[in-house]
Amino acid sequence: MIKNILANLALALAYVVLPLFLPWWSVAIVAFVFGYLASNGLRAFSQASSVLALIWGMWVQMQNAPNGGLLAGKIGDLFGGISAVQLVLITAALGGLIGGLFGYLGYSFKQVTRPA
Repeated sequence: MIKNILANLALALAYVVLPLFLPWWSVAIVAFVFGYLASNGLRAFSQASSVLALIWGMWVQMQNAPNGGLLAGKIGDLFGGISAVQLVLITAALGGLIGGLFGYLGYSFKQVTRPA
């Protein structure tokens, strides 16, 4: 239990800090490394995806809130009239998908490269 909490906190910290200095896709590298260290594929996918979805959702909402959702609303209009809230949720879901897929990719890479 404590190990999972510490892993989630370390993952969240890496997801927040690395994109400040590196490109946005550095979160995929973090998820890959986490997946490589994970004990099973389900844990690699679920923890990497849920933590990244939460972090990206919170980050996007913090960017969206100061202007009252004006910019997100205008971008949503470009994508068929979706609302600002839907755009935030879609962004969080895409972040979760990126984290989960790269987390599972890291776990799969470990399985393939493990000596028989």
